Amino acid sequence: MATPNNTRAPNLFWRTFILMMLLIVFCVMGWLQSFRVLNETPYAIGAARQIVTMANLTRYALISADPFYRPDLLMVLASREGLRILPKESTDVAMPLSSDVGSPWSVADIENYVHTHLSPETVIASSVNGEHGLWVSISIDGDEYWLMSNLTLINPSYGTTWIWWALASLVASILGATALTRRVIDPLNKLSAAARAFGRGTMPANLPEESGPIELREVNSSFNRMVQDITRVENDREMLLAGVSHDLRTPITRLRLETEMANLPDDTRNNMISDLEQMETIVNQFMAYARRSTQPMEKVDLAATVKRAISSARLEIDPAVKLKVDIEDDILIQANPIEFSRVVQNLFTNALRYGKSDDDLLHLSVEVYRDKTSAILTVSDEGPGLDMSQADRLMRPFERGDSARGGVTGTGLGLAIVDRIVRRSDGMVTLENNKPHGLRVKIRLPLADQKAKVSKTV
Repeated sequence: MATPNNTRAPNLFWRTFILMMLLIVFCVMGWLQSFRVLNETPYAIGAARQIVTMANLTRYALISADPFYRPDLLMVLASREGLRILPKESTDVAMPLSSDVGSPWSVADIENYVHTHLSPETVIASSVNGEHGLWVSISIDGDEYWLMSNLTLINPSYGTTWIWWALASLVASILGATALTRRVIDPLNKLSAAARAFGRGTMPANLPEESGPIELREVNSSFNRMVQDITRVENDREMLLAGVSHDLRTPITRLRLETEMANLPDDTRNNMISDLEQMETIVNQFMAYARRSTQPMEKVDLAATVKRAISSARLEIDPAVKLKVDIEDDILIQANPIEFSRVVQNLFTNALRYGKSDDDLLHLSVEVYRDKTSAILTVSDEGPGLDMSQADRLMRPFERGDSARGGVTGTGLGLAIVDRIVRRSDGMVTLENNKPHGLRVKIRLPLADQKAKVSKTV
């Protein structure tokens, strides 16, 4: 298997959730903008009417009031209505209304309305001589005055209530987006979990075909039929290989017995027995590959398994092997101990067959270590290496690399068996070229504790 791309992307749940939240935010902002634009002109006209009414009523009240009571009227307007009447001087510095209030369009609407209903010479300002407020010039008996009121007349304060409403809406939007996203993603998660289980060799339960949207029902139905078809093919292949292997084993045993009892030269007898042993090994590999495992998984000490395999293969005392070992202890994985021993043995057998250097020695390096979430086993040699374009093909059964075809016997099932057993433990097999030359087989498996956590979340 070629080296995978380790770039991690957000899963479908978060992509859908973020997209839905962006859509909600975009819709709310668009609605607020539309509301502001549609409400701006009517609000500006309403504020302008209040300004005109306030100016006319104040002027008529002062004109109609007895001069003796005008000071009292001015005090009442100032204390109760927040209106002040000040004489307008030629030296007054007035700031335009648009500098502090509203958009240019709303200010223009207010000024046009006031000029139309009061006087074209009416001045509206947001501050005079540095004092902020709503200033409107009025004329009383030929004298010019400023009528000052609170600026909130056209720029009201919204208070803090809107913040709580916004927070409540945000929380409701998040909860709603989460619920909708989960409702859409959950069937896909179930499909993904079933596909992973089937890829590990476990028969998944049938996905529901009678509930949910019609598109998901069709996908589930197609997946169920695919699982049934593949299972049927696997059963037929297992039966075929098992039958062939069983039928071959009896004549091989008989031939070996006859060869050992026959009056033959020792060299001829040994060569024939070697060929028969090789044929028996091939039959055993056929059986191992054809038989789908149903053995229970348990915690396996990876370091101890590798050390036992090294001892069983007698690599440490083999004069044709230069062994380098770097094994970290106490690394637990979830696997079947017998099956995983076969994985390590197949890797060593593969290295012994194809990994020898030009000096006819096998320079073998075995490493066992861990990272944050995975246990890693690497078996490296310094042989001729491999064309990486063949990496994926070598994981298929009955396939061997071009360099392995010349004079080296084998079935092409070794790596296929390794890949099947490793995938059953949620692991991954990677083939890499060793530097400066040779082949490195890397097996990455989830740690037993990490695998348990993942199984609980699926």
